Amino acid sequence: MTNKHGSANPNKIKKFSIQTNMKNKTSNIDTLIQTKISNGSHSKKDIKYIVDSYTRGNISNKKMTAWLKAVYFNGMDLDETINYTNAIINSGKKIQFNNLNGFAIDKHSTGGVGDKVSIILGPILAACGCYVPMIVGRALGHTGGTLDKLESIPNYNGLLSINKFKNIVNKIGISIIGQTDEICPADKKIYNLRSKTDTIASFPLICGSIMGKKIAEGIKGLVLDIKAGNGAFMQTKKEALDLGSFLKKIGERYGIEVQFAITDMNQPLGNYSGLLCEIIESMETLKGNGPKDLLEVIYYLGDISLKMTGINDTKTKINEVISNGSAYEVLCKMIHAHGGLIEEIQLIPRETDYIRSEKDGYIVSINTQELGKAINELSIEKQGDNIVTDSQAGLELLKKNGSYVKKNDIIAHIFSSNRNKLTVAKKRIEKTFIIKDKKINANKIIIY
Repeated sequence: MTNKHGSANPNKIKKFSIQTNMKNKTSNIDTLIQTKISNGSHSKKDIKYIVDSYTRGNISNKKMTAWLKAVYFNGMDLDETINYTNAIINSGKKIQFNNLNGFAIDKHSTGGVGDKVSIILGPILAACGCYVPMIVGRALGHTGGTLDKLESIPNYNGLLSINKFKNIVNKIGISIIGQTDEICPADKKIYNLRSKTDTIASFPLICGSIMGKKIAEGIKGLVLDIKAGNGAFMQTKKEALDLGSFLKKIGERYGIEVQFAITDMNQPLGNYSGLLCEIIESMETLKGNGPKDLLEVIYYLGDISLKMTGINDTKTKINEVISNGSAYEVLCKMIHAHGGLIEEIQLIPRETDYIRSEKDGYIVSINTQELGKAINELSIEKQGDNIVTDSQAGLELLKKNGSYVKKNDIIAHIFSSNRNKLTVAKKRIEKTFIIKDKKINANKIIIY
């Protein structure tokens, strides 16, 4: 039996398969929910029925939630997960790129706070001659969503048709969009339900969501940034390794080369967390002004990505496209092609406040998950199925783990368009920092 996340331990999968070698003969959602609650397994037909029926509206949110929770607690084996991924892919159209003069590659993160790596690394790879078709998600749980960040740019259209998406990739080298009704519509609907039902951190559901979109993109290579720590869905290195190995196996079944890294998420990545503030930090990083921890992740993932394409002197190449401005130019061209107004990217919040140290000492830990929830409450509000964002909301982290602070020193700067929201967020954020007399060593940024 798997753990509550559906962990991909091979020994557990073998035991699981022996116990549950009977496949369901009928496609009835109530029966299938009970089967999974009882640690049973689903056939390819069963999973296709669940995904297709829910997408068409023939299975209610209540019953789909019951099935998601059964999967969350009891998991799915590799074959089930591959069948789930296949059902996600086949719910929409698959993209094909023909006659590209370069390697089609994508990078994906499992989610974190302040994680704007895709917005930076994607243009770097495109400037190095790669083609980067990227389908990204919205905020999920406590993590920020790449699509929400890009859509904070005035007029940026992240929901393009497949043809427009392909044309931008061909012409500029990169396009970043969200899921539309054309590409993996099943995952779009299930993803939204997972965010409301606390069924996020499940290996098979994560795998189906990630790999479904990535396989549908028409890529040849995929680099995964799996976050581990108190601000990640995978809390430990072991969980992250299990997930990475599982995702790699699925990618290989579809002929995609998959490499993965594990990076730290025990504190926000970079200095800014929010919406437009992360876009500005991304642009500054491509101008050569990025914070140290963010650049360390960029160079590490860039090395893995470019070696996959046959480039070996990766640091020199990345330095070149940053210093000559070509990576920044790619980002600007992509924003313009999506309708975004670069000249209107300005951070001018109406309300600001500060988080101050309560005493002298060292910051020994940050409750990153709680911090992420507070930032999302500042910047993203869900009203039914609609999302209302405050592009001017966010946080600037001035002190990180291991930093020495004196009483009343400013640890963070928070900002918003709404004073009431800022006041509530401030009280919540103040509790996320643990300060003690003894210094601890900061976590390594690159774990694996």
